[in-house]
Amino acid sequence: MALQRIETLEAGADRVRDVRFKRLEITTPLQFMLGRLSRAASQAVRDLGKTHPQALARVQFRTNWLAEDGDLALPIPGRSAPVERVTLEYVDEADPDDLLFQDDWIAITNFDRSLEQGRVIDFDTLRNLRLLLPPLLPAQTRHARAYCARHNLPEPVIVEEDVGTFPTLSRDARPFALLAPRSLVAGGLSRLQLDHVSLPRELVSPVAASVHDGSELGQAYVEHLKRILKEPDRPVVYDPHITLRQMRYFLVLFDQMNMTAAARKLNVVQPALSNQLRKLEAMIGRPLFERQRTGLKPTPQAEALAPLIEEAVELCSNVTVEARRQASQQGRRLTVGVVPLLNHRGTLVKAIAGALEDWTTAYPDVKLHVVEAAATVLHRWVETGQISLGLVEAHVSRSVQLDLNSQDRLVVVSKSGRAMLAPGDVPLARLADLPLVLPSDTFGLRQLINRAAEEARVSIVPRIEVNSLAVVLALVRRMPLVTVMPETTVQPFVAEGAFQINTIVEPAIHRRLSIIFSTSRSLTEIERALVDTLRRHLA
Repeated sequence: MALQRIETLEAGADRVRDVRFKRLEITTPLQFMLGRLSRAASQAVRDLGKTHPQALARVQFRTNWLAEDGDLALPIPGRSAPVERVTLEYVDEADPDDLLFQDDWIAITNFDRSLEQGRVIDFDTLRNLRLLLPPLLPAQTRHARAYCARHNLPEPVIVEEDVGTFPTLSRDARPFALLAPRSLVAGGLSRLQLDHVSLPRELVSPVAASVHDGSELGQAYVEHLKRILKEPDRPVVYDPHITLRQMRYFLVLFDQMNMTAAARKLNVVQPALSNQLRKLEAMIGRPLFERQRTGLKPTPQAEALAPLIEEAVELCSNVTVEARRQASQQGRRLTVGVVPLLNHRGTLVKAIAGALEDWTTAYPDVKLHVVEAAATVLHRWVETGQISLGLVEAHVSRSVQLDLNSQDRLVVVSKSGRAMLAPGDVPLARLADLPLVLPSDTFGLRQLINRAAEEARVSIVPRIEVNSLAVVLALVRRMPLVTVMPETTVQPFVAEGAFQINTIVEPAIHRRLSIIFSTSRSLTEIERALVDTLRRHLA
């Protein structure tokens, strides 16, 4: 999909000045990433570009196609122009004008591997096997259940399984038959270690193309797609000329509008950045920036290409994230990041440790890896796939956030007996006059304080910044300084008489813990179980 977007970008780059684009979005909930429909849909985009030069089309094959968000299409960044749409999907019944093909069903089974692949299985054999279904759309599930009921077969059970590799079922010793549309599993049949057999009576699911709002461009695309599906299957080879490095450099330049600032942000020397920009402009055939005394000014071509490049880079990044996640899942490994915690006696640490103990008991075959870092770092690691989940205090990125229903008020911490503050509550505005030692704003705790201060129009400038909570408390103990921490974090030390705490009011500030994960995917079963366990222990 990422290579397809880059090819679309290159096509748009060639025509960006000469043509007023018409955008066509082809979306589908079918999980055919390597199947024939995917190749045909991509080839139809190419052919549409030849017959309709104004068309800028893209195919969106969703992997999390059971999401309950209604709209399967991703927005084109920065574009307000209307987008024409075509949807490819399974239907109960298809109008002949909309029908693309009939997808026949097969059975994946382990009951007798000595027999020939593709043979017909009989009903008596099916009645003695566990019947399974992969996660399917409602129309497919209805077809399968009606077929089983009509032929007096057992009620099929839906199982979570990767239908490209069958990692769980390939190791299952119990006899089973998994019913699935051929196109859904076609990409993995050649390397399958299980049998695939035909059903005794035909079961088919119509695949149809729906053109939205009578789109002429959409109808032309569908005609190309129907023609290609009737022809012998042919591979689609992507050979982009724009490199990922050039696209990333362009986006930073487009953001900074200054060559020196962009080079500094990318951590490269300026000649290397200029060289990549020249190569990109040579490929496109037009300048992308005007050099001015005050910096760079984007040309109309750069303005037009920026949203396309942004989307292509995001999809390439998602490939990396998904590859890391898949590798982690295949090795049964879960990496979780947590914000820095002060000591093993704190209430929060005990709750997290209890949750991890319960979870590892429930999933003994999964290797758990826990790392500690500041909130900003955890957000970056989540988005790049270095960790699966992050436990943070503040929401500062585009990551998906799940509230853990945990709330802890912030307090001012000072050394007992030093009389830095009288007992009682402390207004937030009072912090402006106190000698503070705080972590930097990469920490979620500092972000909470800064946000509350900004809303209350209070200027809080710490005397010292230290990114270690243990060192922060050590400095408060030795020097005439105060700090701000969650109450439960320091409560054990307060009970020992080492520190005094004053609750912050006007307004009160509370730390709420959340789990974050990448926007490019949904939670797996083991990840959701960990989130539920954490919620239970932190409640």
